[in-house]
Amino acid sequence: MIRLVATLCTALLLPACGSKSPDDGGRETRRPRNEVRVATHGLPGSVDERNWQRFVANVEVWAPEFRLELLTVEGDGASTVGDPLEEARSGRIQIASLTLAEAAAAVPEVAILSVPYLFDSPEEADYVLDEVLLEPFRRLFAERDLRLLQWVDVGWTQLYSREPWLEPGQVAGARLAAVPSLASQAFVASLSAELVPAPAAPGLLSGLEAGTIDGGVATVVAYAARGLAREAPHCTLTRHAFEVRVLVAHRPWFHDLTPHDKGVFEEAFGSAGQARADTRGAAAATVARLEAEGVRVHRLSPDQRRTWATASSEAQPGIIAQAGGRAQEIHDLVLAGKAAFAAREQPGSSD
Repeated sequence: MIRLVATLCTALLLPACGSKSPDDGGRETRRPRNEVRVATHGLPGSVDERNWQRFVANVEVWAPEFRLELLTVEGDGASTVGDPLEEARSGRIQIASLTLAEAAAAVPEVAILSVPYLFDSPEEADYVLDEVLLEPFRRLFAERDLRLLQWVDVGWTQLYSREPWLEPGQVAGARLAAVPSLASQAFVASLSAELVPAPAAPGLLSGLEAGTIDGGVATVVAYAARGLAREAPHCTLTRHAFEVRVLVAHRPWFHDLTPHDKGVFEEAFGSAGQARADTRGAAAATVARLEAEGVRVHRLSPDQRRTWATASSEAQPGIIAQAGGRAQEIHDLVLAGKAAFAAREQPGSSD
């Protein structure tokens, strides 16, 4: 049985097997193991929503004894009652899709993945994430009672604005709306701009219209879905950060599953390749639609992208230092993975 709940806020107001009863002395009651609560992200009609529909369909076929309850964190970034990260760590939620900003509260090293211009192509990012970083990050998440199931592709982060921004110097002094993560703060500061914590979509539009916000940071899919082109008709494809989400499970719950059921929940969302193809196809279609609607989409030449990378390069050491922990080690692994990927791509490579 599948129960779809409109928002996490609404869901947590309902009585649940994991809630505290007034008659049990405040003790936490255990949920039946086959009842699985899942915190998801996704805008209505988005590729994320379709991927979660695939997740539900696969679990229904492969493990029909499980009952899923999907709790949707509102896709426009609005606040909700309950923290998906803490719910997953405590076991009140068994599986959660977390943004890097959310995941960083438990594993600060994930901020390294959003270092400006860390990756040069989606293929390079795929290789480093899957072949180099998956197991090291699984160990880091395990220390926080979480099992990292897979990376979920979100896509390149771009800039949108009321006026065209083709060079880094044009952004100096501007007010940019962004999620106030360590990486986005460092990126905005490196451009001598001011970060404005991104409000929900209506507030963003109001700020752009009033001129209190000059532009912001988002994927093209989010930019289009929130209707921001109405007030910010310029989209510069800076491709300055390759964003992913992390799909995690409550580790003790996952550990107690049978090998078959572990495989179900590791594969139900779809392979990383399948999810990535869907996400990238949606981004390409969105760019084409925006251009057809009159949005000015600015594509950077390789030289222009290098100029942006140079301008924001001072953000990197600050992100590593502030993330702390094993951030330097993770960054070193990224550089080694990039070198290994480049060697694979060279003519005559045995791979």
